[in-house]
Amino acid sequence: MQAKILNIVGTLLFALNQWMQVILITRLLGLYEVGLFSYFLALTAPLVLFSRFTLIILVPTQRKLSYDYVIFHEFRNIANYAFIAGSLIVMLFVDLNIYENLCLFIFVLYKFYESKEEFIYTENISEARISFLAYSKIYKSIVTVILFSAAVFIFNSLVMAILSLLVSQMLIYYLYDYKFSFSKNRAKIGIKWREFKNIFIIGIGLSVVELLNSLVSNIPRYVLESFHSVETLGIFATIMYFVIITNNIVVAINQSVVAGLSKEAEESAAKFYHSFLKLCGLFLVLIVIGEIILLTLGNSLLVLVYGERFSGFQTEIVLLGILLIFTVYTKLFEMALSIFNIYNLQMLLQGTTFIASIILSLIIIIPYGLTGAFIVVILTYLILAAGQIGVLIYHWKYKVRS
Repeated sequence: MQAKILNIVGTLLFALNQWMQVILITRLLGLYEVGLFSYFLALTAPLVLFSRFTLIILVPTQRKLSYDYVIFHEFRNIANYAFIAGSLIVMLFVDLNIYENLCLFIFVLYKFYESKEEFIYTENISEARISFLAYSKIYKSIVTVILFSAAVFIFNSLVMAILSLLVSQMLIYYLYDYKFSFSKNRAKIGIKWREFKNIFIIGIGLSVVELLNSLVSNIPRYVLESFHSVETLGIFATIMYFVIITNNIVVAINQSVVAGLSKEAEESAAKFYHSFLKLCGLFLVLIVIGEIILLTLGNSLLVLVYGERFSGFQTEIVLLGILLIFTVYTKLFEMALSIFNIYNLQMLLQGTTFIASIILSLIIIIPYGLTGAFIVVILTYLILAAGQIGVLIYHWKYKVRS
């Protein structure tokens, strides 16, 4: 229990560290730079999530394969280099100048090392060594906040700020994380085509789900950048960081409990749902507390953190409060579906929300801008949550009780 709490604390610190990055870029570099930073995230996020192949969920929960960590590690290495290749192709088609392309390329390398670290997290989650995750996130938060702050204050440059992220990630990976890898001390046996194919087949469903989920989240960003301005995207991104922080906390808690819930699901679906509903109830209490704080102090907090330019966004604060509710529960429902290996229906749900996001973005965001972007994200999350609940009810009624 202490390790799980520590992991949540570590994740919260790292989320606050990411928020600090946005605050410093907004206040010291400007709205254009924070919009550009958000655009880099939006461009790379779908590729990052797809290339990771959700091994962090697949390895601890899947029951069809019994491969050594080395095999999964080799699979991840291939996917990581495919991510770099895919990112270079994307860079050929986006309208960026030389300086902005340099920033994006450094950001790609940063995400490359982050994915290497994430596999070590996967191994330790599978072995229920949650304390490692906690300390890794805490140490990374400390190193990153020091180097990033120094880069922004000294150089007043986005490229140096992103370079500091890469340096911080590499330092933590080589000086701390790498020592806790299970696969590094085992014989390098090279992945065979059959093993690669088996992992690909069992993981492609959930990987596409993550890809579509990322696209659903980022399509409003693409539309804002294309039909309004990078500055408008910057405002949207800074306010949306409340969602990112919330999502990171939920993911950390999920990582702490997924192995235990998977074992309960193997023993009895009823036992799993009992624990899962208790977890949902715990989050409900936290949501109520968070909503009270957000609705009473949200606008003042925006001005305090980002400056006077963020005064007068009361409507967006209310919409943000609604969005946070869906953020929490769609992530919880996604974990439940993954534990029961319900991947194909998840892909169908995300495909539906992906199409809805495109249509709604074009209809709502183009005329209504920033407010429209929040409305679109809420509507797509609503569609997703309704579908997830429907699938879980169907699973309980026809698969568990039958």
